[in-house]
Amino acid sequence: MDEGAVYAANAADVPGAGGRTARGLPLHWSAVSKLAAEVAGRGLQFGLALLAQRMLGQALYGEFTFAVATGFVCSAFTDLGLPLIVTRELARDRASAMEVAGAGLALKMLFSLAAGVAVMLVGLSRPVEIRAASVTVGLAMLLASFVDFFGYIFRGLQRVEMDAALGLFMRALSALLGTLALMRGLGLAGLAGAYLAAGALTALGGYAWLRARFLAPRLSLKRAAWVAVLREALPLGGAVVLSIMYTRTAIFALDRLGGVDSVGLYGVAQKLTEPLAIIPAALLAAVFPALSQALARPGGAAARLRRRTLALLSLAGGGIALAGLLGAPWLIAWLYSGQYAGAEPVLQVLALAVLPAFINYALTHFLVAQGRQHLNLIFSAVILVLNTILCLVLIPQYGATGAALAVAISESVLFALCWGGRSRALQARTRRPEHGRSEQVDEPLG
Repeated sequence: MDEGAVYAANAADVPGAGGRTARGLPLHWSAVSKLAAEVAGRGLQFGLALLAQRMLGQALYGEFTFAVATGFVCSAFTDLGLPLIVTRELARDRASAMEVAGAGLALKMLFSLAAGVAVMLVGLSRPVEIRAASVTVGLAMLLASFVDFFGYIFRGLQRVEMDAALGLFMRALSALLGTLALMRGLGLAGLAGAYLAAGALTALGGYAWLRARFLAPRLSLKRAAWVAVLREALPLGGAVVLSIMYTRTAIFALDRLGGVDSVGLYGVAQKLTEPLAIIPAALLAAVFPALSQALARPGGAAARLRRRTLALLSLAGGGIALAGLLGAPWLIAWLYSGQYAGAEPVLQVLALAVLPAFINYALTHFLVAQGRQHLNLIFSAVILVLNTILCLVLIPQYGATGAALAVAISESVLFALCWGGRSRALQARTRRPEHGRSEQVDEPLG
């Protein structure tokens, strides 16, 4: 039996997308497990951050934060949309998608070599006494991205609980090792080593777990496979980069047009709304592979799954928007005791933006599942330009609230664009019945 057949046999317990995952668990249970793991893991990391702030001091902790940011940015350029494409292809056709997963892993390793060089160059530019620690932290972030990559493979197999467990293990291990290092007085070097060890051990463990439970992908060095994967992934990777720029446009514009006080007001409100993105992220971690699989089959399972997902995110986003609109003044006063007076309207507007943002998270994933990720790139470019113009117009007059208004308007426009793109995709499917698959537009890469 060849490798693809073995892989298909090991994944044969994965049914359709009728609301259940590979083990027959309901999708909502998979989403809950992912959300719980994210909350627990982030809580552990927050505790480690508090300890590091106290033990390292402001200057060294600032260096640590800079190194983490450097590694995060560099690791983003090692993905370029590859994990989500691998997830989609695995969900569509597990046997033939082995080559896609192997090509994705090979490309990520190649990109990681270049990213590692960049991390070293940036780290070596820091003060002599913390250079080694800076490089170590950056490399740890790159290793952590491989943990995420293996997690996306588990998602493609509709084993979201394994993805959740893998991510939680890495965060818990880094919190444990980091706490021990700090308590033993090892300082920034010890903390950096803890992150590196946690990333390396979890990445190796994730690969071993994947190989033992299913069949780990082998590196594919075929040029045709690389080209096919990059053709699908690069538009999505470009959209991710533009989205990162979009979410930070308000900060940069406020710094130039409104001053540091406005940046502080906006930052306070943003820190209260930005973490809420784990809600749609956890839900789509379970829904996306199931939807991708349903789109490759005849029937109305995909349409039902889309409707339920949009209804749930609309309910959650609407509830948060209403709570923020009514409770923002009380929450700001309770948290900061008047220190950040003026942040209330900023939080209210950003809370209203949560509703379209939650729905947009689903709609952009729907486009990728339909093989229309190039629309994500176009829409992201449009929204980046629109948001920049809105910031330039609104911030001089309304300050931090103007920046929040720019985000709310941009998210609303993105909703209209994504909804229009979804409608065109539905029309395209009805014009191509000869494929014998009522929901799928593009052929699987494998």
